[in-house]
This record gives sequence, C-alpha cells and structure tokens, in this order.
Amino acid sequence: MSEPQPAEGQNGGAAAQSGIGRQDEKGDAAAVDDSHQEDEPVKKVTLCGVCEKTASKYKCPRCYLPYCSVACNKIHREDHPPDPEPASKPPVEPPPPAVAEPPAESSEEDPADPRGLKYRHPFRTLQHSEQLQWLFRKYPRLPDQLLEIHAATQPPPAETSRIPAALLKGLPPKKQGWDREKGIARGKEALRKARKAEGEDGEAIREYSELVLHLIEEARARSGR
Repeated sequence: MSEPQPAEGQNGGAAAQSGIGRQDEKGDAAAVDDSHQEDEPVKKVTLCGVCEKTASKYKCPRCYLPYCSVACNKIHREDHPPDPEPASKPPVEPPPPAVAEPPAESSEEDPADPRGLKYRHPFRTLQHSEQLQWLFRKYPRLPDQLLEIHAATQPPPAETSRIPAALLKGLPPKKQGWDREKGIARGKEALRKARKAEGEDGEAIREYSELVLHLIEEARARSGR
C-alpha cells in the first residue's frame, strides 16, 4: 500500500506562513535600525562667518569668528576692528624723600655729659645720685643754700645810672667791677662761709661737699682716669 501524500493545499499554506514570518523579521530589523538613527544627535554645522557658505574649520583668536579657509581669514583680518587700547594708568609719583627727624630729647639727663644738660641750677646734675637725693631730703634747705653760693659767682645786677647820658659824654668809661676770676673767688668765699656756719646749715654744706668729692673720685675710678 502506498503512503498517503499531503494535500497540495496544506503545503501551500505552510509555505505562505513561512514567508509571512520572514517578512515580519525583516520589518522588525528595519524598525530597530530606524530607532537607532533617530536616537543619534544631529550635529549642527557652523558656517563660515565670512563667506557664509562653507562649514567653518577655524576661529579668529581675537574675536572668535569662525572661518573656513586662509582666503576668508585674510578678508576677515583686513576688516577686523583694531583691538581697544588698554586704559593708561596715571603715572605713579615717587614718594617724597624721607626727612630725618631729629632725635627726641630724653626726659632723663645724663649726669656724665654736662655739655648737653638743661638744668635750672648747676647742681641739678648731682641729683641723679641716690645718695645726694637722700641728702636733700635730710636737709630741705640745702638746695637753696647751694643756689645762694652759685649766685655769688654771678655778676651783680646792672645799676641804672641816674645821670643823663648827655652829661656822661666825654667822661672815661666806668671800670667794670666784676669778671670771671672775681666771680670764682666770690663763689669760693661764699662756700667757705657756708661750711663754717653753725647749726644744721653748716652741717648740710659740709656733708654735701664731702659726698660730692667722693662721687667724683668714684666716677674717675670707673672711667680709668
């Protein structure tokens, strides 16, 4: 017995279904390709700023204008506006020359340099000694006594002549009754009298004289003189 053959209609239906499946696969592949193309971003082309026709390849280093070729760049450079000049800075004036200020005077005087001292009486330099300060506290009248001795070395106050100048004309000049040597002699005499005075005044002058001599000897010993 012979095997039964499939019907012709059945074979045709199977082939048709197979063809439809292949077409569906091709359609899906095409759809996938289209989706990839849609996802890719479209690059924007910048045209040359000179000719406005060709895509630019370069940029002007000063104004950043895009250009496509050397020819366009040459045209642009000829039309390029000049660069703005930088604002000129005002000239810086040199500082004025420094003026050396005189050294400030010290409020404390140096007893070792009597040339620069400014004192009210010539014995103030000795007040820098603590021993003398103690002596002045012990004898409150001692500064006044020393000033009196110093006053003896000074010239006497000038006496105003009562004779009119017209009558003195032609007369020999009056001899001066004071000079430096006489002043020193009078000062020594005043010191001797003060040392011989009785009581506290004489004692103060004697102690003062001894202390001053002692301080001078100490100063000379320190300086090696």
